[in-house]
Amino acid sequence: MSLNRPFLNIICAMSAVVLLSGSIAAQELMKAPKPVYNRPDENFGVQPPPMDLSHLRAAPFLQGALQPASWDWRALGGVTSVKNQNPYGTCWAFGSIGDLESKVLITESYAPDYSELNAVACNYHGTDCNSGGWSAYIINYWTIVGSVDEPCNPYPGDCPAPTCINPACTFDKTVTEWREIPNDVAAIKNAVMTYGPVWTCLYASFPGFGSYNGTYCVTYFGMEEINHVVLIVGWDDAMCGGNGGWICKNSWGTGWGDNGYFYIKYGSARIGEYSSVIAGYKDYDPSETVYHWDELGWMSSVGYGDGDDWAFVEVTPPDVCLDGCGYLKSVEFWAVSAPTTYTIYVYDNFSGGALADMLAGPVGGSVSDAGYYTIDLGTPLLVSAADPLYIAVEFNTGAYPYPIPYDDTGPMERNKSYVSDNGTTWNALDNGAYGFGDVGIRGRTGPYFPPDYCSREGDPAFYVDFGEDTRDMIAGETYCWTVGPCNFGFVSATCPDADTFCVGAQDTRGWTITADPPLWNCVVLDPGYLWWQDICITVPCDALPSDHDTLIMWMSWCAAMDFCVDCEDLCEDPNMYSGNPYYSADEVIIHIVPSPPALYILQDSLYVVEKGQTAAYVPFTICNGDACADPTAYGYVITSTGHVGAGFPQGGTTPPVDGGECGDVYGVVDAGDAEICDLDTLVIIAWDALTGTVYDTCVQIIHVVEPVPVPLMTGPVLAALALMLVLAAAAIIKKRPAGPVG
Repeated sequence: MSLNRPFLNIICAMSAVVLLSGSIAAQELMKAPKPVYNRPDENFGVQPPPMDLSHLRAAPFLQGALQPASWDWRALGGVTSVKNQNPYGTCWAFGSIGDLESKVLITESYAPDYSELNAVACNYHGTDCNSGGWSAYIINYWTIVGSVDEPCNPYPGDCPAPTCINPACTFDKTVTEWREIPNDVAAIKNAVMTYGPVWTCLYASFPGFGSYNGTYCVTYFGMEEINHVVLIVGWDDAMCGGNGGWICKNSWGTGWGDNGYFYIKYGSARIGEYSSVIAGYKDYDPSETVYHWDELGWMSSVGYGDGDDWAFVEVTPPDVCLDGCGYLKSVEFWAVSAPTTYTIYVYDNFSGGALADMLAGPVGGSVSDAGYYTIDLGTPLLVSAADPLYIAVEFNTGAYPYPIPYDDTGPMERNKSYVSDNGTTWNALDNGAYGFGDVGIRGRTGPYFPPDYCSREGDPAFYVDFGEDTRDMIAGETYCWTVGPCNFGFVSATCPDADTFCVGAQDTRGWTITADPPLWNCVVLDPGYLWWQDICITVPCDALPSDHDTLIMWMSWCAAMDFCVDCEDLCEDPNMYSGNPYYSADEVIIHIVPSPPALYILQDSLYVVEKGQTAAYVPFTICNGDACADPTAYGYVITSTGHVGAGFPQGGTTPPVDGGECGDVYGVVDAGDAEICDLDTLVIIAWDALTGTVYDTCVQIIHVVEPVPVPLMTGPVLAALALMLVLAAAAIIKKRPAGPVG
């Protein structure tokens, strides 16, 4: 469907290019100028933006604004760990990842670790580990899908030419707002305070910077082109001899600078150029679709010269939507200047060169910075298969004459993107007429649940909850709770009927949560019935003793098409039954404690051997105490004093023992000639079979006793067999709803 556009790499630094085309020669549509960039000989991975941003200025209200003399997101807990891009030119990706990680840490109070390699390999610009890139390349990727966790796609992977492994990894966060910040001290300070650390550029090849030790403020007055990306995490007006400077996070590891940070005077080495910041994000939602034609995002802009122009795009649903096409919930676009005023309309038809049958709008507003914005429609619009919608936006950028964003580099469509000087006369910007590219306006669709969508016939609560307020865990450990979601309609006066329920769970640090059956799974329950639900959490290997997390679970209702909806519990919460309260939500606090030794041995304090046994197997349990360690084989030797049977050395090597797991080995004792009450001592020594450096030892006492006959089919034996049958039946019943409760 897409057509490859002709090569239009025209660089014009001084003036706009006026392009006319046959039947549309009555209008003069102008392309914004392109920047000129003289790439330095050394480059750590940054490309300049593909459009000229020299027109951006700080908002007037920021000039002279009262701002604190210092700010440091390190002290405020707003920066994640320093990483190392070495040896590749990926600073731009490390800066973008650090930007998003900081926003999540500040907002949600946990430190994520996102994949730089995925951002490099999977963005739509075809970059690799040495090609360089710009922040908007990754932002554009994250607006369509989202970030990926580092363990799924670790750096450096297959650099320098990585392969995108999507959809093998799960997306986490989707960017909804991103702002370009002018190179102005007050504007950057405001962005740092308001949103968090700021992505920025500088020239980093001046003398001494590569060996910087973090003990002084950097000053450099050269004007070479930028060649590196860092994060501005704060400032101090008193440093740099009282001239003030930025506190910056680099991506050269903690061995460089001040544990990976540096201090630089305002304006030195062109610091602050092409600054940007993520200003909004949300959890990735696989049920949403972003309809767009600008595959590469904001690459340029056009206009008719007066700074007040129109554009629209066609939203084209597929011919068949198996689960429905959803609702148009928001309109998203690139703002190319600051400020930009917008007015949004949605139409049902475009015929005879005119938009008709308005469905939504006007929805208007103004943004103070260039960047990417998501505007909610308020009332979503139903999208039907094979029935296009048309999203029109009037852009007003004042004196800046090119207000319409577009992609001039990616695959180009035909008659999907239109522009107008007045909102009445339209011409295709793409291959339908001008052949310039695709307009940067998008529509996001997804499921919509009106306020009365939750029916609430039954009353949810946990008959069995976590059962504890806190739990101690170690790094790498996985622990599971079995809980019992129940329909308490049998005691509820407000919601007494059968209903469909689901269970959700989340934690405050973003650790891995698994469940069986899966979370959000919908289950039909009659009043008084429950099902058994396993909820597990895995502590990451980088968790430290004294770290803590809070795991929260809740019950909710399922709506049509077995879709779990997080509805407010308007029934009875708690539900009272047999004098006890039962709630629809519960939480447990997880405390991280020190891990056990890397190798340790478990054994009984006393092991009983029956007189006459010629081969009594005495167990020793060898444990790989580090839950995050690789499988490890252990060598061992077991010796005895020879008081029971002949003295012996026995030994060998265990099969590899997984991290956090244990394996058994045995010493064999011959008690054939032993006397009752004889004692012996077995000693085991175990060590890491590969390194020989980690070892443990322990002693096992052996006690010889009179053989005990085992009577058959006595009362206790029959009772034990009956109990085993009951337990086996319970294990089977546990897999399906059981009840009624009580």
